[in-house]
Amino acid sequence: MRLGRTTLVHFGSQVVVSVAGFVATFAIVRLLGATELGVYAVGVAVVFWANIPAAAVGDAVKQRVSARGDGDRYLFGGLALVALPALLVGGVILALPGAVESYLLREAERLAVTVPLAPLLAGVVVANMLFTLLTDALQGEKRVAAAGAVTAVERLLRTGLQVGLVLASVGLAALFVGHVVATLLGAGLSLGLLGVARLSGDGPVLPTREHLGSLLEYARYSWLGTVETRAFSWMDTIVLSLFVSRDLIGIYEVSWSLASVLALVAVSVQNTLFPELSELAAQGDTDRIHHFLDEGLVFTGVFIIPGLFGAAVVGERVLKIYDPVFQQGLVVLLVLVLARGIAAYGRQLVSAINALDRPDVAFRISAAFIAVNLGLNLVLVFRFGWVGAAVATAVSATLILALGYVALTRLIGRPPVPFREIGLQVAAGGLMAGLLLLARPVVPRNHYATVALVLVGAAVYTGILVALSGRVREKAVGLVGTLG
Repeated sequence: MRLGRTTLVHFGSQVVVSVAGFVATFAIVRLLGATELGVYAVGVAVVFWANIPAAAVGDAVKQRVSARGDGDRYLFGGLALVALPALLVGGVILALPGAVESYLLREAERLAVTVPLAPLLAGVVVANMLFTLLTDALQGEKRVAAAGAVTAVERLLRTGLQVGLVLASVGLAALFVGHVVATLLGAGLSLGLLGVARLSGDGPVLPTREHLGSLLEYARYSWLGTVETRAFSWMDTIVLSLFVSRDLIGIYEVSWSLASVLALVAVSVQNTLFPELSELAAQGDTDRIHHFLDEGLVFTGVFIIPGLFGAAVVGERVLKIYDPVFQQGLVVLLVLVLARGIAAYGRQLVSAINALDRPDVAFRISAAFIAVNLGLNLVLVFRFGWVGAAVATAVSATLILALGYVALTRLIGRPPVPFREIGLQVAAGGLMAGLLLLARPVVPRNHYATVALVLVGAAVYTGILVALSGRVREKAVGLVGTLG
């Protein structure tokens, strides 16, 4: 029940992140426009690609701390390893301001940008590298709930700063300024929670050569896993930036954000299980690993499955909340929700492979995914536009699931797949969709009615699932009892 409580707290923090993100996106679209949102989305895509070295080192810190302890030494080692790429990437952006801003503002020359964007983008890159490493260190110490809380605080700060600066007529630069300031504050909060100011009797607990070598050994494989993660989230945006207008990218990013909200439970389960599986792998307890995988897969699709049904019925109305022009993104939204659902299951399996200290296996899966994802994006976006990008993401997600299942089977035996529980979730989602279809014609077509329709659908689905699934009902009752 401790893991369930941790997952619930982490999920709650991710809900806060999503609500704050919705508010920020809504405000940006209404106060600035879809084109400005598209420019910012391209900038964030650059940030996440540039963050690959820090993410790889962060994964190594998380795994080593959870499996071996000695957190301070691994954390200081991680900071030392991240410093060079942070300075290098930030320096390249500062050295090429004209090229950077031309790329960001492609087909958006009408925007009146009075503040240089390149220095702000460099600041976001460096701040994000530091923030990523520190939150990974928290997760490695099994403080997943604390890491989630820090992420929520950072997102709330970012939203408040961005909206406030937009209202103060700072313009497009407000989005980047708010991002860098909030991320630095979030990194500072993480440092405080980690307590790295602690000193031993002989001074700071610094890493040895063995600690640095251990991190590099893991990171040399995990870096491609971080590329895979970035490719899944941002490859389509990068390729779209070469072929479609910034306003369509803005609509695409809103659709991706809505799809990502539905994967929050899966993300929380994955983050909670990783340090536990890592510790069990170090102990050689395969039976417990199978048990935790089964539990994780039961709840991976608990939101994403009904979300696909809901998006099919009321997705167009939800997109209209941002702006009527966003309704053209309905097909993209449906494909992206499907992609997020497939990937959620695949990510659980690949995360387990990494927890088993087999980054070499995950490396090969990531290499295959990146090759397929990049190739499909280039071909399908060129041929079919933004719908092609969504289809490329869905096909690539299927590859993650298939390769992850085969690889994990070879490592620890066939992972348990809770087909019955997944089937019950599909049944509950289908019944919910039927009710929404009956209610949709008589519900007013305004924003408040749309939100109410979504909430009613969620309540109906939850009630049906709890009634149908004994495992879900047992977990729900147990969590309510522990919270009480």
